[in-house]
Amino acid sequence: EKAERFKEIGNKQCKLGNYLSAIDLYTQAIETYSACATYYTNRALCYMNIDRYNDCFEDCDAAIAKDPNCIKAYYRRMQAYERLGENTKAKAECRKILELSKDEKEMNTAKKDMARIEKRLEGQAPSPTFAIANNGKHELNPTLLLIKQEADKYKELGNKQLAKKDYITAEKHYTKAISLFDNEAIYYANRSLCYWNLKDYDKCLADCNKAIQLDDSYFRPYYRRMQVRELRGAYQGALEDCRKFIELNKDEKQKATAEKDMLRLERLLKSEQPAKQSFVWNELKKNAKRIEFVQKPPHMRSRKPLKRIHIADVPPLVQAPKGIPHGGSTKRQTIPDAIIDQMFNNNTGERLTVPEEKTNLEHLFPAHSNKLKNMFSPPTTPSDKPKSFPSTAAPVPTISRNLQSNDVRAAEVKTAPFVIPEMKPSDKMEKDKINHEHQGLNESARKQKDPANTTDIRLSIPKSTAQFYTTWSGLNEDLRYQYLKLLKNAPLSKLFGASLSNQMLGEILYILKTHFVSNQVDVTNIMRGIVENECISILALMLNKEDRNAVEELLNYMQGQHLKEEELQRIRSKLLA
Repeated sequence: EKAERFKEIGNKQCKLGNYLSAIDLYTQAIETYSACATYYTNRALCYMNIDRYNDCFEDCDAAIAKDPNCIKAYYRRMQAYERLGENTKAKAECRKILELSKDEKEMNTAKKDMARIEKRLEGQAPSPTFAIANNGKHELNPTLLLIKQEADKYKELGNKQLAKKDYITAEKHYTKAISLFDNEAIYYANRSLCYWNLKDYDKCLADCNKAIQLDDSYFRPYYRRMQVRELRGAYQGALEDCRKFIELNKDEKQKATAEKDMLRLERLLKSEQPAKQSFVWNELKKNAKRIEFVQKPPHMRSRKPLKRIHIADVPPLVQAPKGIPHGGSTKRQTIPDAIIDQMFNNNTGERLTVPEEKTNLEHLFPAHSNKLKNMFSPPTTPSDKPKSFPSTAAPVPTISRNLQSNDVRAAEVKTAPFVIPEMKPSDKMEKDKINHEHQGLNESARKQKDPANTTDIRLSIPKSTAQFYTTWSGLNEDLRYQYLKLLKNAPLSKLFGASLSNQMLGEILYILKTHFVSNQVDVTNIMRGIVENECISILALMLNKEDRNAVEELLNYMQGQHLKEEELQRIRSKLLA
């Protein structure tokens, strides 16, 4: 089972193209269980995809040794031979598959592969390089023959990548073949096709010239060079290459296509107009837009002469500030220091006083609500004197004072008289009730509710965490004791939930220590519910000294109840660790 898990993960990595990771996983599967041939064939596929053909052959041989009827091993070996250009060996592997396989699908696939390989073997002809490299002889010496065979392997790999339109990888394979054997015109011609599709026309033209230099009877480089020359506007040279291609080529279909190209080139050569091409010199980018030249007939052209724009060099001049005419006064007004202090929140200099604005907010507030009145009054600067609000018995007198700053005199500010609205008896009673509630707000927040007000509360086992917390927060100390006593056998770990706070934990410990211990009530289940809470490790760090003392007292009480030492130690480690 472990080996199968390695294989499944390796299959996923292989599908994603992570062949090195897949090889490691298949290797672990083989080390776990080495009797399965599938692990070897899967790893052989990864080796083949990263061009490690020797390792691929070794895994195929190992798989066949484990299972002589392993069709996948023969198929992997056939694929590797075909990629290396060894078509004869690949054909032999196909025959072996046809002999062993009983599956119709596998046999049909093998027959198609056999037909493809046989067609390739029939189409192979002696390369003209043999005659060039050996001065008229049709055979190379053994050393050059081995090198040529190795270079042909890279050429076959390049052909496969070229068929997949992976021009960058194909160009690398052809370059490797040329580095091994640089007298073969086919290598240069094939690489020129890669450069043509990669829009590298300089290298494409250079490879065509080299291929023609090595074998002037090879027709393919002429057509590629014709395309490059036509692209660059050299129509005469392109026409000569096209004629040479027609002369050397024996394929009637290709010759018919070339004849059409020749007619087009002849028309372009005779015509004075430029060629209508999709691009010239460089390919247009996707975000670029072609702007064509405007060719108007003579009767539509403008008769007005073109206006020549005079261009003169002007020496740099120091220009006056914007809005000030040349020769005018550039003296600026001085900014008062008070404004600068106000901008930078600096209160060390002179103060810029602002005229007061009269406010008519007094009638909105009661006579004793100075705090609200100050909140809604305009802010005062530190230089202003504290304002004294008028008494409620008389209207506010008119106040006026002179405000001087930078020779500026402020206008007199008058405030409206303050009128006390008449209060009805019902309004006064409502107001007294509100004031009474506000006065007792702080005290009611600190104290528990009076038991007399909670006698009507019916305690029941809660069904959710929210119901437990809502009930707990509305109980006084005695009712909390009764509530916990009711829940001592309930699933408290679920009721506490993730919302248990350190404050509530302290309250529970206090109730347990104060009431449960004095009344000799069992606390074991409640303590278990506390320590089983998911947040207890954090809450234990937030216990104060009083809470820790309560835990110690509860542990001593539980020890007296003959609780197991293991249970006590678990609770102690959770709360006091």
